[in-house]
Amino acid sequence: MHHGSMPEIWEMLTEEQKKEVALMKMDMKIQWMEIKISEMEKTIELKRKAIDNIKKVQQSLKK
Repeated sequence: MHHGSMPEIWEMLTEEQKKEVALMKMDMKIQWMEIKISEMEKTIELKRKAIDNIKKVQQSLKK
């Protein structure tokens, strides 16, 4: 978990502090993943709207 830019500081931390840092890193990863999911959901919604619009045009052309 000490892949950061200052491994010497990691060695100075207590086990409890190391756990806190690990938990903070996990929280940041979760937040990043939630943001990515949100972006994907927005993209999916836009694509669904595009499909609906294409189907409307397709139906009007069939008439």
